[in-house]
Formats: sequence, structure tokens, C-alpha cells
Amino acid sequence: MKKDSLISGNIGKALLLFVLPLIAGSLIQQLYTTVDAVIVGQFTGKIGLAAIDSVHTLFKFPLNFMNGLATGATIMISRYFGAKDKEGLHCAVRTALLLAGILGIVCAVAGVIFSPWLLDIMSVPEEVRAGSLIYCRIYFGGIWAMILYNMMAGVLRAFGDSKKPLYVLVVCSVVNIVADLILVGLLHTGVGGAAAATVLSQIVSVVLTAYFLVKSDFLEEKIGIRTMRICKEHMGMMINKGFPLALQSMLFPIANSIVQASINTMGTDSIAAWGICDKLDLLIWLIADSMGPVLTTYTAQNLGAGKAKRVKKGALIGTGLSVIAVGIISIVLYFGSGLIGPLFIDQKDVPTLIPLVIRYMQMMAPFFVFYAVAAALSGACSGLGETLVSMVTTLLTICLFRVVCILVVLPSFETMECIVWIYIGSWIVSGVTFTILYLAKVEKFYHKKSK
Repeated sequence: MKKDSLISGNIGKALLLFVLPLIAGSLIQQLYTTVDAVIVGQFTGKIGLAAIDSVHTLFKFPLNFMNGLATGATIMISRYFGAKDKEGLHCAVRTALLLAGILGIVCAVAGVIFSPWLLDIMSVPEEVRAGSLIYCRIYFGGIWAMILYNMMAGVLRAFGDSKKPLYVLVVCSVVNIVADLILVGLLHTGVGGAAAATVLSQIVSVVLTAYFLVKSDFLEEKIGIRTMRICKEHMGMMINKGFPLALQSMLFPIANSIVQASINTMGTDSIAAWGICDKLDLLIWLIADSMGPVLTTYTAQNLGAGKAKRVKKGALIGTGLSVIAVGIISIVLYFGSGLIGPLFIDQKDVPTLIPLVIRYMQMMAPFFVFYAVAAALSGACSGLGETLVSMVTTLLTICLFRVVCILVVLPSFETMECIVWIYIGSWIVSGVTFTILYLAKVEKFYHKKSK
């Protein structure tokens, strides 16, 4: 049956049909974020852009944390869905949505109240402080909608439906851009209008996603405000599976910020060349990071359905698909970065920056596949229920590895090439470790099933 596409039928086709909307959604998000920045820059100038950029990382922490909890809910709901446990499914969905709503309101209230204090922590310059404060309070005021949407989208993906969240994201992006043009461009409301446009688009996304959930064929008992309740057992399961992923999502940006601080000491040319590389390899991260959640849902659904052999086969196929796609893009980047890179800079800077871009990219390109393996198998391990192990492995092999190397190895070389090799080393260590870890975990799982 089409509804059971992840637990029956052709595995490769099912994974492709599930992952492509996720990749498309990430691309759309990148596009409308860029358009949003262009509109704000055109109508508010550098002060407006600085007011937003100076505080934008603040919102990643609550959103990343809640996305981790949403992933925990997705794992739990996917298992109930695969096992066709209707009672457990309905209770888990209600618990997840109500908990997201409550925590979303808490984050919103706390964010609005503590915005001035957060600006002090971020050392926001006085000349942009007023704009940053307005942006923060409006954005935090609507953050409940973003949290609730992410949870609702996670529920739909747990059912094996990645298309409807994509449709919602397309509408949300259009609403955001149109609202930006009206509020910022026509009404000249500044950064406050940009924040309001984002909040409005997220509220629209909540309404549309709620509609899809209410109309869903997978829930025989319709969801409504009056039927919402929290089941302690399911809340405990969701937090148990989701908290490690939530913590990982918060710590990862911190490690990368430490590395970026070291890059910032390498001179303007190195910083600019690295920034161009970051734009060139965007597709690498979109593909690799999309396959992880796909294998999480796939593994959890098939585990719930009792299809152990399909779990192992799906992880192999999913990882293979990601490696092939990443490998093809890596080849293009290895040979073509010198042709694509100039599109991102002024022609007068090409002779200085592009040789650096080519060097860094040709160093990294042969090793991107290791990250693809790590991201895919990390998702598969999470689907097996090993979210704590997945978190610890990621933090040790990528985050801690990079930070330790920056502190211990970099001082002996003090070169940008050393930092690039630190990134490469973290991908290799993570890819090899997750391969060994997944094989050990899946064999242990089979051994339990055979008893």
C-alpha cells in the first residue's frame, strides 16, 4: 500500500521519494532566507542588516533544542505507526503536540522578557541595539508558531509523508517574501516588519499543517483542542529519545563557532575564500543532513513493524544513495570550483581568492563522503532508539575532535590548511566510528530478536 511505502515495496524508491522533498524544503528555506536578507538590506541598509545578524544566533538555541525533541517524538510515533498501534499512535501524537505548544509559549514569554539581557550577552553595538531589541521581541513573541510547526511537520514525516511539509514550506516562503515587501518595502516598518513577516508566515504554516493533520487518514480519532492531553509515559519516551538530539543540536553550533574564531585569525583572504567554499558545498550538507532524518523515520517504522531484515538493508541503501549523490557533487566541486567560485565575488578579487578556494575545495572534496556516511548512519542509530549513543558519538568525533585539534594541533602550524585538515579528520573519524557503531548495534539487535 502507498501508505506503507517505508515498510513495504522497493526500498530505494521509497527512500528517494521521502528524501527529495526534504532536500527541496531545505533549498527553499535557503532561498527565502537569502531573499529576506536582500529585501531588508535594500530597504533598511547596513544598520538593519546588522541589527538582525547580530542576534540571529540567539533563536537557534531554543529552535534547535525543540527540533531535537521533535525528532524524539518522530521516532516514537514512527514505531507506533509501523506497528499499527492505533491507541499508542493517537496518544503519542496528542502528547507531542500539546508539549510543543506549552514549551513554545514558555520560550516565547521568556524570550520577550529577557531580550534586553540577551542583547547584553551578545554585546550588540549601541547603534543597532534599538532595532535588535524590536526584532528580538517580535521574533520571540512568535517563536511558539515555529516550534509547533516543526513538531507537526515531524508528526507528518513519522507517517512517511514528507511532501505536505514541503507544500507548507513553499506557501510559507511566499507569504514571508510578500509580507516583507509590504511591511518593509511599502510601509517602511524596518526590522520590526521583517520579524513580523517571519512570524506571520510561521502562523500560516501552523494553520496549514494543522489542517493536514486533522484531515490525515492515518489518525482515525480526529485531533482537536478539546482532545489534547499529555500522557506521562509518552512524554517520558519523547524526552528520553529527543533530549540527547536536542543537546547535540545546541552544542554543534558552539563547536563550529570556536573553529570559526580560529579561521577569523587567518586573514581576510582566508576568511573570504572559506566563505565561498561554504556556499559551494551547500548541496553536500543539504543531501547528507537530509538522509539522516529519513533513515531515522525509516528505521523506526520498520522496527515497529517487526521487519528487522528490512531495517539493515534500508540503512545500507540509504547510506549508499547519500554517498553516491555526495560523491558526484564532490567531483564537480573538485574540478569546477574555479569556474563556479567567481560567481560569488567581485571580479577584481578573483585572482586573489579563487586560487585559495580551489586549494581548500580540492583538499576537502575527496573526503565529503565520510560525512555522508556519518550523517546517514547516525540517523539509522537514532531510529534504533540509540539517540544517546548517537549524540555522544557525534559530539566526540566531530565537535570535541575539532575543538581539541584547534587548541592542541593548530598552534604548531597556524595555517588555514591545518584547519581544513581538522575538518577532514573529523569527517573521517566520524564516518568510520558510526560505521562500526551501527554494525555493532544492528547485530546486537538481531541477536536479541533471535533469542
